[in-house]
Amino acid sequence: MNKYQQNIKLLEGYYIRNQKPKLDSSEYIKNLENEIGNDLPANYLDFLLNYGGFAFTDVVYPLLESNEVDDEQVLSVCFGMLPGDSYDLIRNYHTFKDRIPPNFLPIACDRMGNLVCLSINGEDREYIYFWQHDAEEIVDDSEKIGYPEDVYLVAQSFDEFISSLEKLEDDDE
Repeated sequence: MNKYQQNIKLLEGYYIRNQKPKLDSSEYIKNLENEIGNDLPANYLDFLLNYGGFAFTDVVYPLLESNEVDDEQVLSVCFGMLPGDSYDLIRNYHTFKDRIPPNFLPIACDRMGNLVCLSINGEDREYIYFWQHDAEEIVDDSEKIGYPEDVYLVAQSFDEFISSLEKLEDDDE
């Protein structure tokens, strides 16, 4: 049993390809780390190997920083080792790398195209952020201190992020 299994089971998630991906994960991880220029944090790597390409229905997480829309966000899909799929981690890195801060790796999304990103280097390495795409600002390399207004802190570690996930409660009661 891995350390995330109990939380994930309670959230009632499922693999988007109806099963855990079957491929040479060591080669995929090596390619990903070469692409991003950093090693993946151990906690995220453990999750990726077990739950990459995993989807949820009605799962939410809080923001540590308030945004104008909502202090709670929905998690739909965790990107994974899915070459050729729209939820492939490397594919999403390439799709968004010029739109998000340079130290971010997009690791998940909601149904609206907003991202959950992992900081892969710097003082905030391993922090998790929410990137709101419809409030997108132009990101350039000169923006070293702070993040654009479309980025909100979610958690100070990947484990903290996973622990913050909850099933959305029905308000119909």
